[in-house]
Amino acid sequence: MKKLLLIVLITVSNIINSQTVGPKEYSKIKFVYEQKSNFLLENDKVYADTLLFKYEYPQLKFSKTVSPLDSTKIIGFIEFKNFSKEDKKKLQSNIYHTTHTIEGTYNVKKNRTNLHFKRGSKKMREIFTRYFGGGFSDFQFDVVIDYNSRQIKTNYPSQNYTESLDSKLRKINFINNDNSIGTYTFQTKNSNYTNVVTLNKEYNNLITPKEVFSNNEFGISEIVSLHDTTKLRSVIYEK
Repeated sequence: MKKLLLIVLITVSNIINSQTVGPKEYSKIKFVYEQKSNFLLENDKVYADTLLFKYEYPQLKFSKTVSPLDSTKIIGFIEFKNFSKEDKKKLQSNIYHTTHTIEGTYNVKKNRTNLHFKRGSKKMREIFTRYFGGGFSDFQFDVVIDYNSRQIKTNYPSQNYTESLDSKLRKINFINNDNSIGTYTFQTKNSNYTNVVTLNKEYNNLITPKEVFSNNEFGISEIVSLHDTTKLRSVIYEK
């Protein structure tokens, strides 16, 4: 099967300038990430990177415009009314599955990270009510990254499974001299994907939203994929 290589090209900036360096001694690191869909619904229009439109909706014609979120970027938009019923269902599913608040705690003594994923947001509920005629079901799940046993355990409400940590390791291909920006590639059943990752040298390299890397010296401050963007929002060290 022919594989499609999807490369996200973006300009990355450090988003954690206001945060301070952590203490030398601590027992836990608590951190919060916010994951958002790269689809934006606003003023009865759907905005997204043109590559994302080509991938998800090749049959729909988009126009180009300045991004409502970043005046330096040119992206695509499609009138919401031009989406078919099936297109709207697909869009709703895309947004639903890529919107999370991720609360993480790394325990130094146990050498283990617990991640709690809570799907949805206030903004997403407003969008669903306006554009899709209703809200959404609350959904939460947990991920445990155990660095001692080298396992990653994912606990959904209806099922659990365990994977080898080493089988999930990603390698970053750095594109600058201080190893703070890079890309990593991984394969799914049908495609190869390349994501852009930004690191913050002020933070422990175990601060991560779920992805585990073999060569990161610092904490992860942002990951941008084709479908979503995950940003570090806060870090607290506990003694």
